[in-house]
Amino acid sequence: MKILFTDLDGTLLDDNKDISQQDFDAINGMIAHGHKFVVTTGRPLVSAKRIAEKYGFVKPGFYLVSFNGGLIYDCGTGESILTRRISVDDVKFIMDAAFRAGMHAHTYAGDLVVSEHETEQLKTYCRLMQMDYVVVKDIREYFGLISTETVPGSPINVVIKPPIKVNIITPYEHSSLVNFRAEMRKTTAGKLFDVFSKPEMLEFSDLKSNKGDAVRFMADFYKVPLTDTIAVGDEENDCPMIEAAGVGVAVANASQVAKNVADYVTENDNNHSALTEVIEKFVK
Repeated sequence: MKILFTDLDGTLLDDNKDISQQDFDAINGMIAHGHKFVVTTGRPLVSAKRIAEKYGFVKPGFYLVSFNGGLIYDCGTGESILTRRISVDDVKFIMDAAFRAGMHAHTYAGDLVVSEHETEQLKTYCRLMQMDYVVVKDIREYFGLISTETVPGSPINVVIKPPIKVNIITPYEHSSLVNFRAEMRKTTAGKLFDVFSKPEMLEFSDLKSNKGDAVRFMADFYKVPLTDTIAVGDEENDCPMIEAAGVGVAVANASQVAKNVADYVTENDNNHSALTEVIEKFVK
């Protein structure tokens, strides 16, 4: 048995956000032969599940690694097998710094995107993810971290669990996020994991919430040697899994940083069934 991990956007999905018929058939073929297929994405679980449901991946053999490794979900059982959260205080610290820098910031609570400011970046992100959002005065209050004595007349939400990650989206050049990450690392280094999922988006999460740790966790959980794992991606946030897997693959359209750590670069890009090439070469 082998486990194939694949990123969604720019890898499994084409530029129209669809899975090709050729890739769809190849994926179901490998499942029929007893292998496991793991969608591994920075997207929140609700967004990843929507893709899985659209293509009928809600059955044994299929898994979702969402939030870049913050939550791992078994499509066959409909249950999470791993969740890693971060403190609300850490999220608040990063969000405040982002807003001071003129950038958008948000986190998640269940199926909702949560922000303290309604920005164009928030609206665009939620439209693309097909998610609803809520704008709150203080996320610490929203997550029940501060009491109604501190904020008179405000209810405590004791049901919502701590968040899994925080996203920063810049309206400026990529260099603005590079500088922001360097500043944040003065406080978050050794405490939180940070990664670019896109040039304009920087994410902070638990130290082990990365796609590489997800590969190692899944291999250990299902007693599959790392040599029998394959990981495919296209961006910086895919590099940890490309490096962790037995075979690390970058698709033809991948960023140079992903290609630099890959064992193999596909001839085909995400618009021409790159995943089928990977399955035929490394899984069958």
